[in-house]
Amino acid sequence: MIKNSHILLVEDDSTLQALIEKLLIKNNYIVSRAGNIEKAKSMIKIFSFDLILLDIMLPDSNGLIFYKEFIKDIINSPVIFLSALSNADERVEGLELGAEDYLGKPFDSRELILKIKKNLSSSNSNNIIVFNDNVQFDLKKEKLTNNKLVINLTSNEIKILKLLIKNSNQFLNRELMNKELNLDYLSRSSDMQISRLRMKLKKYCGLTEVIRSVHGKGYKIFY
Repeated sequence: MIKNSHILLVEDDSTLQALIEKLLIKNNYIVSRAGNIEKAKSMIKIFSFDLILLDIMLPDSNGLIFYKEFIKDIINSPVIFLSALSNADERVEGLELGAEDYLGKPFDSRELILKIKKNLSSSNSNNIIVFNDNVQFDLKKEKLTNNKLVINLTSNEIKILKLLIKNSNQFLNRELMNKELNLDYLSRSSDMQISRLRMKLKKYCGLTEVIRSVHGKGYKIFY
């Protein structure tokens, strides 16, 4: 059974909100609505969304600020900005912050659906390593998430995770990892960093046997 994608619609214009919701339901999406940022925050804490449609001009704050301060480093769901403003700087700022797309109002319903399909398809591409139903690692964005919530990793922990995934068909020894991390050839720092990474995978993701070690061979990731 194919799971219908769950979309959060953050739009304060009740008429437009109702029209977009109707369109999304017609295209077999599950929709949750929020008319302001506070409501959106509370819903994000409860539900795991596959995509967010975010209006920029909202009554209690600005969508760009909300994305930068709350969504960007916490949630790994693609975001499409909606705005009636034609300011190019605003569009560029949103995209530079990391949002996946932008749609100016008024827009054609067909264009909105196409953008949603494109971004949902992209988020489910080969860039996503799936450990289980809840835990994923986005190679492109370098984000580890559990139920779409981002798990904080250091830059070296991200490098190690990417290196293990890239070489998942073999064991990696300490010397190779030290080289990739620009560490001294005989340093045991990579071992300590893998230990911390394992701890985070266990504590925050419930993954206990993902990274395994074999004496004399090195480390290997299983997923």
